Amino acid sequence: MMKKLTKVIVATILAASSLAAESTYDSIYGSDTNSLIGFEAGYSAFDYERTTSGVTDQKKTVNFNHGGVKIGAETNDYRLFLSARAFDGGDFDYARAYGVELQYLLNISKMANVFFGVNAGKVDMKLADKTNSKTVKINEGYVGGDVGVNIHLGKRADFEVGARFMSLNSSATDGLVKYDFDNIVTGYASIIFKYQMD
Repeated sequence: MMKKLTKVIVATILAASSLAAESTYDSIYGSDTNSLIGFEAGYSAFDYERTTSGVTDQKKTVNFNHGGVKIGAETNDYRLFLSARAFDGGDFDYARAYGVELQYLLNISKMANVFFGVNAGKVDMKLADKTNSKTVKINEGYVGGDVGVNIHLGKRADFEVGARFMSLNSSATDGLVKYDFDNIVTGYASIIFKYQMD
């Protein structure tokens, strides 16, 4: 799984780099490419199910708050981010996600653009099941998509509101107890700062 995920990330970065290199026209603010750094906060819902000896004894939706940072680059039509996020909530001792997002920008006006794209990465979580006195860890890859809108606050900053879907579909077993982890759905807001590197 990790080898496939690594290939996807490398291919995505190379494709985005190629797209950036081929961009020959100016963006809205008169420059081919911007480097980006963003700070994100959001709210997520995450489902998991516990079965004991084959019988489902718990279905639960965990609500997380999260914060994160992402760095990347954009052309007039595309944007690429590398991201890291930390989640807080539920019975999890820790929950983190590391990933890459490639997005297409639909420039609807000089004031805003709409984006949609794909994401992939890795989730690292530790669940403390106090009912059964068990602890399980998840260290799995995910794929998904995201959509949202950027409101331009000027030449050097955007306010972003978006939704993200991450398909995890993982399981962990401890003796007769099995835990199935489902998708993560997130709503978030970000401030993204844009700058040009010489």
